[in-house]
Amino acid sequence: MPFIFLVAGLVMVTAGVRGTSQQIVTLIEGDLRGKNNFIYWILSIAVVGGLGYIQDFRSFSRALLVLILIVLVLAENKQQGGGGLFAQFQSSVKTITGG
Repeated sequence: MPFIFLVAGLVMVTAGVRGTSQQIVTLIEGDLRGKNNFIYWILSIAVVGGLGYIQDFRSFSRALLVLILIVLVLAENKQQGGGGLFAQFQSSVKTITGG
């Protein structure tokens, strides 16, 4: 958990030094608000992860977390014309490299 806060702090400091903090806020706001947001995914992961603290539900919780991660990776996003995580990653790499 401290690693997450360290990375988030480094991103914020870097954005502040570069003067792009407003762009970071806009990106995060776009991910958490609007029609296709990540709030449902965050809540589902938190609830299923919370079930893992109960000894009897630990294996069930882990199986559901694996299922959620598989859906996140393989899901198609038809509204934005992209595929799952891999298709969007390849599209981003092609855009960055100019290929």
